[in-house]
Amino acid sequence: MFYLSASKIGAAIENNKYRHMKLQSLLILFFSCVVSSNAQQLVQNKAEVDFKIKNIGMYVDGKFNDVAINSNFNSENLNESYINTTIKVNSINTKNTKRDKHLLSDDYFDAASYEDIKLKTTKIEKVSENKYKLIAKLTIKETTKRIVIPLQVNENEESITIRSNFNINRRDYKVGGSSWILSNTVKIEIVYIAKK
Repeated sequence: MFYLSASKIGAAIENNKYRHMKLQSLLILFFSCVVSSNAQQLVQNKAEVDFKIKNIGMYVDGKFNDVAINSNFNSENLNESYINTTIKVNSINTKNTKRDKHLLSDDYFDAASYEDIKLKTTKIEKVSENKYKLIAKLTIKETTKRIVIPLQVNENEESITIRSNFNINRRDYKVGGSSWILSNTVKIEIVYIAKK
């Protein structure tokens, strides 16, 4: 019969404890890295939302000066990625004060009642190299609709640039009424640059 001395048994127990603690530490470090990677917030450097719409056959250009984009976009983990946006309606700028005032009235955006335009991510899918589609809910005034937005994504180790061009129908969101001089189609361009 084989016997172990008390000292050897104690050493074996201590060795097992050490291995267990080491394994625990490695697992904690691994999962911490995963969580950190998935939840990493991008730091916004630039966010622009420009638009144009035909009025009497000619395009009128405009933009919103106050745009906040909150994102943790990670091409390696799209399931956890999001791009959420809040636009302050009062920041609209078409370089025409009288026109801007009219757009903020209850005929159009009704900024007194609805301060923000919001975009909330449902999911992001990869289409091809550097191209994705954002499925989201866009809320303008009291109307929320599903929207699919194409994304062009370019990134390096330090930063990421996301660009998008798409159209919406202003009447879907009750922004202005029927008009034979003002188009229903609004062309939108978004540029987002962030630090990782």
